Amino acid sequence: MSAARQQRQSSAPSSTLGQISSHIGFTYFRELTQALCDDFGADIAFIAYFAEAGTETAKSLALCENGETKPPANFPLPGTPCWETANNGSCFYASGVRDVYPDDEYLARHEIESYVGVALPGEDGKERCGVMVAMARTPLQEDDPLRTFVAAASSRTRSELLHYVAERKLKETISQALLLNYSKSMFMANISHELRTPIGAMVGYASLIRDSELDKKTLHSHANQIAASGESLLALIGDIMSLAMLEISDETAKRERFDLLDIARTGRRLIQQQAASKNLAVRAATRTDSLLVLGDAGHTKKALMNLLTNAVKYTSSGTIEIAVDRAEDGSARLSVTDTGVGMNAEEIKAACQPLGTFTHAYDMHQEGAGLGLPITMLLMQRQNGRLEMESESGKGTKAHLIFPSCIVTEEGGDFI
Repeated sequence: MSAARQQRQSSAPSSTLGQISSHIGFTYFRELTQALCDDFGADIAFIAYFAEAGTETAKSLALCENGETKPPANFPLPGTPCWETANNGSCFYASGVRDVYPDDEYLARHEIESYVGVALPGEDGKERCGVMVAMARTPLQEDDPLRTFVAAASSRTRSELLHYVAERKLKETISQALLLNYSKSMFMANISHELRTPIGAMVGYASLIRDSELDKKTLHSHANQIAASGESLLALIGDIMSLAMLEISDETAKRERFDLLDIARTGRRLIQQQAASKNLAVRAATRTDSLLVLGDAGHTKKALMNLLTNAVKYTSSGTIEIAVDRAEDGSARLSVTDTGVGMNAEEIKAACQPLGTFTHAYDMHQEGAGLGLPITMLLMQRQNGRLEMESESGKGTKAHLIFPSCIVTEEGGDFI
């Protein structure tokens, strides 16, 4: 063993653990990996966790390379000693680890010779929730202090990792609740004016019948208007009741045949008053043939309303167009095009962050920004569809709700 390595291993494991024991969370992980490199001769050390049991990728929570803290990174597990660590509970190669794993590019790039790894069990003690790893470019002894320290630190590190995983799950749960509440509030705002319209019509015609002497024909006409308004009101109440039970999960997505043109027509009706308040014209779909898909009409309507609400919000003048068409690959598209401010590529990426990213969703809620696009993505995913965006700063946005050809059923009928 070199003199430099002996000098770096001057600290006893118990002494170093005592020095970092006051830290918690990410600070603890960072201090631990730093100690593995600075005090025990590791050239690379990291703490990584598995987002799901049985996953083949891991993400580092703390990574120290050559004494320097590096940003978190995702890396594959199969074909690496980390995979062996996760499956066997521990892994130790005093030398020649690159010979055992010749396809591991990370080992080759950093010229790693020795490896020490321990798995960090989950709450049940069976499934692994992460690993702690230290690697060096020089061989190790069986009783090397680096190996001893990794073993000694494994219990505390597991506790900190379990706390991190529990906190992460709690935040994701809170985030989903916030997003669901936002979705409900936004949908209610979009249809609130629609509730007034049929009620106003019913009251008006009922008052005419009550206060006037009407002939049978006029009376029949007024009754028809009241009945039509009542049916419209009943449909809106049905929407509200279904929304109250909405849970964005696989179990709640229906599989039914519905017409995208009907959804487009409903979306135009619901958004017209909001658009008119900004002097925006809403153009209806020009397609005349029905386009039927298998999916969830309620999810699709909510997804469309999210897109239309964003279009109105970010368009100060011009038009909003709703289109329904079928692409060359057989997929069906329900599209919203606006002449608003538009977005660049980075802004689209940020706006479409997945809902599982708690920090993004929570921060957006706290700052009062819209969550329409992430919710729309999830609503489409639940019915095997997807959201695609086309936009350019200052030139408007095109948003497409896309249904793959395998769930497009048939065409026919007229769009009135």
